[in-house]
Parts: sequence; structure tokens; C-alpha cells
Amino acid sequence: MRRCLFIILPILVAVSAAAQAPEPGPGVAITVYNTDLALVKDVRSIEIPEGVSEVPFRNVAQRIDPTSVHFKVLDGDDASVWEQNYRFDLASSSKILERYLEKDIDVVTEDADLFSGRLVSVDSAAIVLDQGRGAGPVAVISREKVMYIRFPMLPEGLISKPTLVWKIGAEKAGDRLVEVTYMTSSINWHAEYVGVINDDDTEIDLAAWVSIDNRSGASYKDARLDLVAGDVHRVREPMPMARGLKADVALEMMAEAPAFAEEQLFEYYLYKLDTPATVADREIKQLSFFPSTGVVVDKVLEFDSYRGSDVRVLLEFVNSEEAGLGRALPAGKVRMYKEDSIGDLQFIGEDRLDHTPKDEDVALLMGNAFDVKAERTVLASRKITNRVHEEDYEISVRNHKEEDVVVRVVEHPHGFWTVTETSLEYEKVEAHTIEFQVPVEADGETIVQYTVRYEY
Repeated sequence: MRRCLFIILPILVAVSAAAQAPEPGPGVAITVYNTDLALVKDVRSIEIPEGVSEVPFRNVAQRIDPTSVHFKVLDGDDASVWEQNYRFDLASSSKILERYLEKDIDVVTEDADLFSGRLVSVDSAAIVLDQGRGAGPVAVISREKVMYIRFPMLPEGLISKPTLVWKIGAEKAGDRLVEVTYMTSSINWHAEYVGVINDDDTEIDLAAWVSIDNRSGASYKDARLDLVAGDVHRVREPMPMARGLKADVALEMMAEAPAFAEEQLFEYYLYKLDTPATVADREIKQLSFFPSTGVVVDKVLEFDSYRGSDVRVLLEFVNSEEAGLGRALPAGKVRMYKEDSIGDLQFIGEDRLDHTPKDEDVALLMGNAFDVKAERTVLASRKITNRVHEEDYEISVRNHKEEDVVVRVVEHPHGFWTVTETSLEYEKVEAHTIEFQVPVEADGETIVQYTVRYEY
């Protein structure tokens, strides 16, 4: 009796997708970096024969860096890896058909018609069979009409899961508890912050989540999960990117949310989750980073002509215990909301937060003011000598609100400069930055004029 392999194409797609998301056994730990990188530590019991033999280690990440693999025997007689091969040519309907070009297959259509012959060509639209060994007839079968395809056997070299195959030398046969450590790409994490500002814009209720985006081609079940925040230097090699991957979003919600313990690691920050977590392939997992906490903020209206012609709206605070935080904040997007007159939350802006240690200043851009406008004009320019000239500037700030405001006006004099005249006091912030705090009454206008002398 001829051995046959039956494959139902619609089902095979799902099976192939599942094959790309293997689940390592218990004892896996994963450290995820925010630079599209993860370190996987997988502890398993494997059987190793006596002498030199090939031993497969299945269920590794499809995006593994094979050059990063480290093998260690934790319990049992010693064994050493002499050679390693990474096999990643996964079986799929397209791969199997490609391997069967110029070979005989059977195709059954949805009308129960059987077509047998030599596979001449295949693409997304049709399968072409030579049914007469070059003498005809030739059958062109629409892929949409195919119910299943029958192959004599699985082609050699195709596997169902990414696998490391080692040539191992051992003096004694038996089970060993081994730890296999490797690095994989296509997995990342970032922080996301959500804040609700109070009625008078003086305090925000801030909460944080971490999102783990896993597209590495492996699932990590009940893993010990660590996250590293910081800019870790890596030597970049050209790597093919995973294509066609879709991600589900899983929001982890529990009666008692898991917590992250923070510690310093080298020049970075390490966050350890206090409970195991499953990080599934093709999934974005969200975990609570810290619960809502009140943070004292200042709403600042700023006009800086170097940044555009609008008056920007900033929320500024100090990442300190006194302000309500005082912890290392990993980089991430900050979204801000505010209640309207009937208590509904409305989105008022978002900005990106860089890695921020405690006691550092934070400024978040929310958008541009609608009712406050400003203009900057160069009134005059005078040549005093060949190496000295002066310029007169005017900044007009108009407030169309029904309340008084203060606008921070930022100017950037260049070269060697001196302010010789001014209608309002200023603060020198940096060598080429000065700031005016400009008060503007409700539905009013304030004009600031000043003169700068430049020397060359």
C-alpha cells in the first residue's frame, strides 16, 4: 500500500501558524529589552545517548540568533556540544508544493473531481498538472476550487517547528537537566502612561502600563518575566524582518494586579514581575506598571519662535517624591485626558516621555493654545561698527480668554550678545536662551520690546 499524506489546505494555514508559535516547557525565563531584543533562559530535561549523537532541542523562537546560544548541564553527567545546526524551514502548503515540483501529486476539487499528474507549476491562482508525461493532457486547477492535495510523504528537510540540532558528546547515557540561553529579536516592550488632569490643571492622576509585543515566533508559558529599560549598545547585523504577522492584544487584568520590583542593573534599570506571565506569540500583552498616583503639575503656555508661530501648551512636573513620583520612568507615550462639564473624559493631547530618572524635570507637549496668540517682529537693525550691530525686537502676546494668563516667551540670541534695553525683566537660562514671563490680562494684549547688541 502506498504511503500517503493528506493535507486539507484551509486547515493547513491554521496549523502552520500554530507551528510558528511553539511553547517551551516549564522553567523558562525571559528578559525583554526595549530595543527589539529578548534573552531567553530555558531549563528542560533532555535525554542524551552515550557517545556522539544528534540531539534535537525543539520549540525555540523562530527569530533566534543561533550565534548567541549557550548550553549548560545543570544536573546530571557532563555533556558537551560539538556542533550546532538551526533548522527553520517550516512546513506549509506552499513549501510542500514547491518541493513537489516535477513530482506526482493528487488534487481533489470541491466537486469531488480527482486530478493526478506531475506538478508543473503552482502560484496563488492555479495548480498546473501534466497528466500525460509530456504528451498531454494538462490540467489547470483553480486554487479556490481545491479541497485537498495528496502527497506521498512529507518532503525531506521540512520541519513543523524551529529546532536546534546539536551533535553532543557524552560518556554516559541518561537524562540531563540543561539550561539553554539564547537571544531573539522581534520582541519588544515599552511603557504607556495615562493621566487625567484635574479641573484647575494643577494635578494629574497618572497610571502606567507596560506593553510587550511578541513576534519572535515562540510563546513563553508561565515565564519569569524581566524588563530592562535603557539604551543597550548592540552590534547591528542585517537581519530579514518577519513579514505578514498579525498581533492580538491581551490586556492582563487580575483581582490583584502583578507588581514590578525595580532594581539597577549596570547603567540600566531592571523591572522584575513578581508572578509568572505567559507571553504568547503574535500578541501584545499589557501589564500594570504602577497604579494611579497623584502628580503635581504646572500648565505652561510657551511661545518660542524657533519652534513655530503657535503658543504651545506644556504640562511640566518634577519626577520627585514630593511631586508624587520619584521613580525611574522608562520611555513611553503619555496620553492625557480631562473631564468635560458632564464628567465625560476627553482626550487633550499626548507626547513621548524619554527614559527619565528620579528628580529630573519632565515637560510634555499637549498641543497649541486656541485663544492665546503671539507674534515676533524685528523692528530695526543697526550697524554700530564693523564688528558690532544691534537689533530691536518686539513680541506681541494676545489673550482672548476670559481669564488672565502668563506666557513664557523664549528667545535665542546668537553669538556674543548683550541685552541693552528691555521693557520686561528676563532670565538667562543658557548661553543662547533667555525667557520672559509675560502676563496678559483677560481679553488683552501685552507687548515686550528689547534690544540686543551683537559683537563679532
